[in-house]
Amino acid sequence: MEKRLLKLENKLKLKFQNCYDNVRKAFLALDGDYDGYITVEDILKYFGNDPDLSYNDLVKLMIDHDENRQGRIGYSDFSKWFGNVIHCSSGFYFRHDSRKNPQFDLHQEKQEKLKENDKFEAAQALC
Repeated sequence: MEKRLLKLENKLKLKFQNCYDNVRKAFLALDGDYDGYITVEDILKYFGNDPDLSYNDLVKLMIDHDENRQGRIGYSDFSKWFGNVIHCSSGFYFRHDSRKNPQFDLHQEKQEKLKENDKFEAAQALC
């Protein structure tokens, strides 16, 4: 991807990251005509008269991120493009094919020990 396209994409991501905490809200804010798609015109309208936004560059970006290559983006494509920027990915990964979750098990053991200690201290206070 060209350098100016990367710069433009980063500017879009930064704007969405700073303005929205939810992908759905960002999509609905851009989709002014409520047709279920975001077009280049929708983005230009959203950003106003930003001199860094070039219509042709936006068309290229939209086509790159559109599965159907129509130049308009549906919610799923928008979510793939900006989802991780708006919703920061957490570092926790749980393997669903494993039977155990070691961190959860460790936490459970600590909680049980705390309960036992509380019961022991309560019994000592009664004596």
